[in-house]
Amino acid sequence: MSMELAIAMKALKEAKNLEGSIEDTVRKYMEENPIAIDDTLTMPNMAADAKMVGDKIKSAIDKIYNARVLQATSKKEVDELFKEWWNYQYDESYSKSEMLERWFGNVLVDTRVHGEKQPLYTKSTSMIGELTDDSAGLVCTPSTESTAGNDPFAHLPQFWCLEVAAEKKADGSHEIFYVEHIDDTAKVRDGEHLCWVIQKNTYKREWQDSEYKYLKTRCHPAAGYKRWPEGTDRTKKVHEYIAHPKYYAGKGKDGKITCGTGLAPVNRTSHQTGVSKWRARGTQYSGASGSLPKFLDAMMRLKYGRKGNSGKIEGCTNYSYQYTVAVSETGVERVILTTAQAANLFVGSTVMLGTNASNDRNAASTYSIFDAKLITAIETVNIDGTDYSAVYVDNEGKTFDTVAGTTMLSTAPYYSGWNDNVQGRDGSRYSPTSGKEPGMIQGVEFMNGSYLIVSDELWQWSTDADGNYNFDCFKCYDQSKVGSAINENYEQIMGAHLVYPAGTGGAWTYITDNIIDDDVLWPEATTATGSGVGVGAGFYRFPAASGVRAAWCFGYLYSGGAGGVPCRDSNYWVSDASWCGSLGAPGLEG
Repeated sequence: MSMELAIAMKALKEAKNLEGSIEDTVRKYMEENPIAIDDTLTMPNMAADAKMVGDKIKSAIDKIYNARVLQATSKKEVDELFKEWWNYQYDESYSKSEMLERWFGNVLVDTRVHGEKQPLYTKSTSMIGELTDDSAGLVCTPSTESTAGNDPFAHLPQFWCLEVAAEKKADGSHEIFYVEHIDDTAKVRDGEHLCWVIQKNTYKREWQDSEYKYLKTRCHPAAGYKRWPEGTDRTKKVHEYIAHPKYYAGKGKDGKITCGTGLAPVNRTSHQTGVSKWRARGTQYSGASGSLPKFLDAMMRLKYGRKGNSGKIEGCTNYSYQYTVAVSETGVERVILTTAQAANLFVGSTVMLGTNASNDRNAASTYSIFDAKLITAIETVNIDGTDYSAVYVDNEGKTFDTVAGTTMLSTAPYYSGWNDNVQGRDGSRYSPTSGKEPGMIQGVEFMNGSYLIVSDELWQWSTDADGNYNFDCFKCYDQSKVGSAINENYEQIMGAHLVYPAGTGGAWTYITDNIIDDDVLWPEATTATGSGVGVGAGFYRFPAASGVRAAWCFGYLYSGGAGGVPCRDSNYWVSDASWCGSLGAPGLEG
């Protein structure tokens, strides 16, 4: 008996607790099939036929579980079906990737079409669109750590998602090491390997008419529909799932850059330095892909019917606090603030401390005592008859002195994992709409209070014959070839093109709509009248006669209404480093 058939039969024998008996169902399926198991074992080409039978048994199992998934009414039910399906069959002769290809390709299949349409800015300045097709009438509300929201999409085949720990190989393929629901969640997220969130590689289509832009997804091919670019790796293999990094990049236990929970952001760095940091992990890596903002925007559209995330799951755009200490102390790991000041801070958020009351977080004096440390507690203390708040930090046992009116505490970008305990795949720990904390969509944490530095896009300012300023986007589809100069490894995204008249100065402007493109999220125009209309986010226009720019997206701690998933800043050179720019991690593609 072949290993394949032995494993398939073992799965049948162990399936004892399923209603309707999976063994009986598969036996009936096989009886109707011209190749019988017993006959196959006596044939000369036994191995080939045994594999054929094994494949048919697996197909039958997948069909049974597909029917059960379609009957499920909650994410918890689908989670349990996944565990059951996996544990009945998984054996070391399978790779975890092979199992997930089956689950996403065969089990998570339905006939639904999920759609959204949004008015062009010329029709309506509103950010609000409309869910269509099988999504019409579904109302999605984000979750917090204490309260589960309502996510009618979470259990559906096109939106059910899963965390995995994976590593990209030198050729661009990948290996999956740990799987949520099957392996310890701590191993999935600990950063030994890259923590990804995967979901079904559907078929999607975007188009527009004179009044609306449309987006639709489905499980099966149809005219005009294409699969997600991040579902195809550098070997050109099309996977049944797409994968995105769950967090910004962080520094792992081994000192190498990675993607895991509880890690300080890799900020105060540039695009150039970021690529070199990822290359130290492997030549196949360069950092974050522009497909991530595109995906987050698409999920916001498909689940919430909105042009942007503003007003629904804000991300961190309004958590900028800088306070000089209220009372001097020596040999401490805390800072004394007024109770009103400390009330603005979150335990678990990140701060820096400096010897000089400078508001410039890039100045060495603003983080000369420590940089990027977690607040561990905030407690009321009484000093000389006055109540203050003691803000304790994890400075790894290293004490410091503070001077009232001079030593300054400043908020900083968050560590990864802020939303790990949110009761859903979308939301924020305390309030998705406060603007004070990172957001999460489809399990992906974003906008940690710093710009995401995208590695595989380069942007370019130029001037045309009439003196107009042109701003364009170029993308490298092979992370091993990403660099700091636009060359033959980059392709120009033809629709990603902005023009400003000669003499135009630098300023924050606001985006009307985003272009239709499979690969990048890019402003169609930047003439919206403010931050609350159009896509609800801004574009920092900084025209130049020439020059390559790094791709900085999302916004930072005090970008306010300019920040958001569609936000872009055109002023950072590839060598520019700042406290407000952080590296991201790669997904499956490239």
